[in-house]
Amino acid sequence: MSSMSQRESTTTPPTPTPAEPSAAWFLRMDRFVVGMSMAAIVGFMAWTLLAPEAMSKAMKAFFNFATHQFGWLYLITGIFFCIFALWLAFGPFGHVKLGKDNEKPRFSFFSWFSMIFACGYGIGVVYWVAAEPLSFYSSPPFGIAPLSQQAGEIALAYTYFHWGWTPWAMYLAISAPIGYLMFRREEAPRFSTMLRPLIGSLADGRFGKTLDAFLVLGTIFGIATSAGFGIMQLASGLNHFFGLTVNTVLYLLIAGIWLVLYTASSISGIDKGIKILSNINIPLAIALMAMVLVLGPTLFICDLGFNSLGIYINNFFKFSFHTDPIAAGGFPQGWTIFYWAWWIACAPATGMFIASISRGRTIKEVVLVHMAVAPFATWMWFATFGSTALHQQIRQGIDLVGQMKSGSGDIIFAVLNNLPFGNLMGVMFLFLVLFFLATTVDSFAYVCAQISTRKSQGPEVPPKPIRALWAISIGVISVTLVLFGEGISGLQLSSIAASLLIIFVMIAICFAMVKLLKKHEVPR
Repeated sequence: MSSMSQRESTTTPPTPTPAEPSAAWFLRMDRFVVGMSMAAIVGFMAWTLLAPEAMSKAMKAFFNFATHQFGWLYLITGIFFCIFALWLAFGPFGHVKLGKDNEKPRFSFFSWFSMIFACGYGIGVVYWVAAEPLSFYSSPPFGIAPLSQQAGEIALAYTYFHWGWTPWAMYLAISAPIGYLMFRREEAPRFSTMLRPLIGSLADGRFGKTLDAFLVLGTIFGIATSAGFGIMQLASGLNHFFGLTVNTVLYLLIAGIWLVLYTASSISGIDKGIKILSNINIPLAIALMAMVLVLGPTLFICDLGFNSLGIYINNFFKFSFHTDPIAAGGFPQGWTIFYWAWWIACAPATGMFIASISRGRTIKEVVLVHMAVAPFATWMWFATFGSTALHQQIRQGIDLVGQMKSGSGDIIFAVLNNLPFGNLMGVMFLFLVLFFLATTVDSFAYVCAQISTRKSQGPEVPPKPIRALWAISIGVISVTLVLFGEGISGLQLSSIAASLLIIFVMIAICFAMVKLLKKHEVPR
């Protein structure tokens, strides 16, 4: 485990070789993958803009079908990925490096973890940090009375569950296999290539390219909706603290600044773009969390945080298999299964990016950062802000639940505003949202560029124009959805509904990984 603390140095693997300059990028672009993805995006966006209500209704119907008829499948899949993670870490191949045996990590542990966390959860942890515990306090599961003592105790524990081990295990189901493929086997970082042990030559034909295009499409839709919500949260924050009117001009101004920031970062690459933003972002998040911990109800935060962790661990399997078949209140379908579908929809892109920055790490190291370090950081984050929100609601009598009826995105600003130096922390939080948006979209655009580049082998960097193409596409889609608000929920549901197919791709990738390890590695 000594490599966990290894710092960047000249002994690390050489920086990936940039792609060819000038017009050569067009020749390297996989026009089938890009063309198929773009055609589907244009068609779906046209439907969204011309008939948003019809599109939203159709997607909602399909989503309800998927979550109610196959909710059990999502829950079982979550447990399967957790078991797969344990096997990777403590099985016979945990020692295998993602790279040559003597290679050292490309990034320091702090930079590596910062990029993993920023890409893995990004805008979600800032959007839901106060809203989710308050939602569970007002509408708890298991028939618990709303706004009761029991509801208060389970609210943060269930939030831990939705952002804990299972989502990170889903990301790991992609990151470890793709990292092994890229840096150990030195093959193209594509999902079709990863499935070659199972589907043979189909991986190299139109079937494989169609699969890659489908996953690019799901990635674009998923991140575009997240970015849309982030833009709206920024607008709400500016309105809350500075009184700016939330209108089209404000949305365009925010989107313009954000688009320039993350497109420049995407073109700059991982070392000069995503890494720098993440190294700014995570210390800012730590500073803000420390301020709330000191200035807020410190003892209550510690008490509720640890109490909720105990409830979560003690009830992990109960939460994991809860479908509510008797009361049929809809809680697991509306929350847990929704989340599992969302994480699965995001897993291909998130996992592939994490793989891209994990060269030189052992499989066990990759598992431990997913299943120990990242969940612990997430629990601390939610414990600090979620407990503060619940304290204001329960002990101070501030009706945050009532305020949430007008929207969840800006409730965190109300929570911060009730603390000393609330305006300062609110401004810090606005920058946090902006940076998390930039790093998340940047990493997803990088992944889309990798998949849509011909002969992209191992550490090779995709051409800048292809990275810019996807970065700008995500920005345009996000802004369009915000301005024509009706379509954003439908597009979100469509990307989640696609997860029903992605489940089977991810499970197949896990089995392909096992097959490759048994064939090419020496067990210990």
